[in-house]
Amino acid sequence: MYVPIVAGQPAHLWLGLLLLLMLAFQLGTGKRWIRVPFVYHRRNGWVMAIIAALHAFWGLGIWFFNFRIGP
Repeated sequence: MYVPIVAGQPAHLWLGLLLLLMLAFQLGTGKRWIRVPFVYHRRNGWVMAIIAALHAFWGLGIWFFNFRIGP
């Protein structure tokens, strides 16, 4: 299995950075520092779960199961 390259870096790296930003949004909306309807907080949690699963699958695959990076 291959992990794609996006902008010169493996996709699991970009997914990790995206998760960091989404976590900051979760904290901001949960603490009400960012005022948006609560439904965004709930939907962001589901999207985070999906992205985290893909990030973990690729990361563990590279580390333990010799997934190749690139085409």
